[in-house]
Amino acid sequence: MSQALIKGPKAWLNRLRRHWQSRGGDAPPQAPASPPADEAPLMEALRREAARAQRHGHDGALLLLELDPWLRLQHQWGSDCVQALDQRLTQLVQQQLRGGDWLLPLPHGVWAVYLPCTDPLGALDAADRLRHRVSMLDYRWSGQALPLSASLGLAHWQDWKREPQQGADQLLQQARQALAMARGAGCNCVRAYAVTPSGRNRYSGTRPA
Repeated sequence: MSQALIKGPKAWLNRLRRHWQSRGGDAPPQAPASPPADEAPLMEALRREAARAQRHGHDGALLLLELDPWLRLQHQWGSDCVQALDQRLTQLVQQQLRGGDWLLPLPHGVWAVYLPCTDPLGALDAADRLRHRVSMLDYRWSGQALPLSASLGLAHWQDWKREPQQGADQLLQQARQALAMARGAGCNCVRAYAVTPSGRNRYSGTRPA
């Protein structure tokens, strides 16, 4: 039995990677990582929407809503406070959705909202209404009013030719980038991902309230 086989497949893979690097090439491609367990339901739902949109030629938008003070409330008031707040906000967002829209709560004060058959301007208007409703919510804990605000990142379907897995990955990544821009703009605002005709990314959206 050869020494490589005795050391096992991991040693063989390391030898192969060193061989590629010594020849000036890149390392062998790695298998794509599986999505985190808490994102698996979201990715499955987005794949279904991508297949439906591609089949029927529908448009649609993904919103990522993040409660701005979630971590601070968690540290200051504890898990009971944020769990009750999560339930309250889930109910508030559901009240704003249409029949075909869907909502999926994610960890750490984030919600994913999908709006089928919605153009970019309509999605932007819906996102800003959600932001406004969160900022107006009267939430109290231990007799103390806790001011709230939310940041939202918005992405709209861009590429109809992608297969559903690629389309779902692209949409989620764009929504994450838009949410990061909303944080960078000072929170309590909406930012929408868009692609300019030149192919360079740009961001637009509502101004902070």
